[in-house]
Amino acid sequence: MERRSTALEGEQGGEAAGTRKRLRVRFNEIDAAGIVFYPRFFDYFHMTFEDFFLPATGTPYHEWIGERQIGFPAVHIETDFRAPLRYGMELEIALSFPRIGNSSFVCRYEVTDPATNTLICTSEVTVVTSDVKKMTPMPIPPQLRQALERSPGR
Repeated sequence: MERRSTALEGEQGGEAAGTRKRLRVRFNEIDAAGIVFYPRFFDYFHMTFEDFFLPATGTPYHEWIGERQIGFPAVHIETDFRAPLRYGMELEIALSFPRIGNSSFVCRYEVTDPATNTLICTSEVTVVTSDVKKMTPMPIPPQLRQALERSPGR
């Protein structure tokens, strides 16, 4: 099992708001083997993504989707699992945005066990900023682009 340092790569004098989330594994999230059922990781990632918006942009995620009609569908996902998560364990998810294009960006998630600093998994999810009604790509709004660019890992 790989160990991680406590700092994120590229971290400079503090973190951007909303880039870390701590959760505890619940009973309903484990499978018959007693470990987190792998699709749950994607729930964890999306919770972290949603929680990024309000502190980083000043606008909650549900307003981006509902009022502004701007969505962020995933178009590509790569995930490497390195160690199991078991019922009752705490996990920490670090979110960064290593690549930002015109309409798409990559969300990088690093999941660690904060008790041992063991790297549990990494995942990169490419999302495309989209008009929710038309489901067509659109440029990343300046307010969001600034928040992405201020995040660790840039």
